[in-house]
Amino acid sequence: MSTPRCNRRDFLRAAGAGAAALALPRRLPAADKPANAKPNIIFIFTDDLGWGDLGCYGHRYMKTPNLDRLAKQGTRFTQFYVNSGVCSP
Repeated sequence: MSTPRCNRRDFLRAAGAGAAALALPRRLPAADKPANAKPNIIFIFTDDLGWGDLGCYGHRYMKTPNLDRLAKQGTRFTQFYVNSGVCSP
């Protein structure tokens, strides 16, 4: 009994068809969710800003009204961990 052999062309054709089938979405995710269900995420990353340098973190003289309003309406993180806090030339 002989086993069927697969040549390169048949293999590439089958692999391409499989990849195309996997690339097609099974259903449209946008149709399942209403338009207003998207989360609003703002990630502010700064350099050399201390934890108390903004009004929302307790600074008395620094005026940051827009950031204070964002912090009041959203989530404010208060626990920070630095992997390597030593700066050197």
